[in-house]
Amino acid sequence: AVTDACRPILSKQRRSEHLLRLVDRVLEAAADPVYAQRKDMWTRHNRLETVPKTPVFVCLKRGSGRAANPVAWNEVLPAESRVSIDPLEREIDLQLLQKLFKHDQVPDDDILLSTLWLRAIPPRGDSPESAQTIRPTGPSVDSDGQESARLWGLPFKTRTTADPGGAYAVEPVVSTEADLEKLHRPRYAIDETGTRRLQARAQELVDGRIPVKIKTDEVGYSPTEVMISLMGMEAVLYAVIERPRLVHRLMELITQGMIAYHLEREAAGAVDPEESWGYRVQYEELPAGADTARLAYCWPIIAAQSMCGISPAMYEEFVQPYHARLAEVVSDHRVYYHGCENLTAKIPIIRHLPNLRRFHMSAWTDLEVAARQLGRDFVLEVCNHPETLAVQSPEQMRKDVERIMEVAGECIIDINLGEIETVFGNPSVLGTWARIAQEVVADYA
Repeated sequence: AVTDACRPILSKQRRSEHLLRLVDRVLEAAADPVYAQRKDMWTRHNRLETVPKTPVFVCLKRGSGRAANPVAWNEVLPAESRVSIDPLEREIDLQLLQKLFKHDQVPDDDILLSTLWLRAIPPRGDSPESAQTIRPTGPSVDSDGQESARLWGLPFKTRTTADPGGAYAVEPVVSTEADLEKLHRPRYAIDETGTRRLQARAQELVDGRIPVKIKTDEVGYSPTEVMISLMGMEAVLYAVIERPRLVHRLMELITQGMIAYHLEREAAGAVDPEESWGYRVQYEELPAGADTARLAYCWPIIAAQSMCGISPAMYEEFVQPYHARLAEVVSDHRVYYHGCENLTAKIPIIRHLPNLRRFHMSAWTDLEVAARQLGRDFVLEVCNHPETLAVQSPEQMRKDVERIMEVAGECIIDINLGEIETVFGNPSVLGTWARIAQEVVADYA
């Protein structure tokens, strides 16, 4: 008989064995020769070289904060079906299962990298409690404002729904120019001791068989999104007309803060190009002897999606100059511009970003115009309409991908299924789309 005193020990042993079985499966999958071919393809593709076929990618992004396992992933990997209980074990368990799902079920051109990623613990002391803090691996979003206040001097306050992946509204903390005096630039700092403990514990859980790395970037590269988090969307849209000086002062403060933060992170040896992969940049084989502790080899995501309602002229005045200053510093021909909105009228402006290499083409951006204006000077990341998963038949999926190839196939493109908030209870549709897309691009190779 198993006594109550033995149960926790046996339970932990079972959980550890479960993780190690997943680790073995991930290592076996990562050794598949197909990934070596894909690594070469993506590296050359993002360098604007000709590759044997158009790459295909299904982007299932991780969430953040209370939505660390958003709706789509919870449909694919229901939380109640997972074995691990301990928070760190659950984080590792989820990342391993996500890798295996993509490998087993979605025949796109994604690359399985065995690395596990944990976020650094912020500087809150070296207590054991601090060292056990598990932070989500997605972009930093915190509803209580504690972390944003530490970084920027004022909190990002929001009201959220209780539903996973639900809506939120910003509660403004910057309303006047006087409020700007309460802000300060973010400083790169982590709880070194607590982070080392967290990393060591994770490495112990996976028996040192796969790498465990630390995500260090808490700030990102999109100053307008910080401005929106401080002022709120409606206030910013009024301010670009009624209080342009306030907008410029705030954008200047945020942009300077971001540049200084990333240079400080680089100086601390906390930069790793691999941290910038995985969302829309799958991999890059870096040149021999490259100093991988430099920002130059990272792929920063610059975006201004919350400013989609302003005109091209206003974008050129209030957004582009700050993006340009940031892009000059944080990368070397590896800037990725992301925008799910209609960017058609703003392409002539955005294309002049320093170091721009990848350009997101949402379903709302006119692909014909983009192909004509951008040609083969950039990688065009072309996305199918999100309705694909909900309403399209396989034949309609095929026609959509064929249209992309007909319109932009002479450009340097990859075809993406992204912005997936839900699979409508049918995870297999991801594999269906990927297989169809691969068949189409093979026909055009």
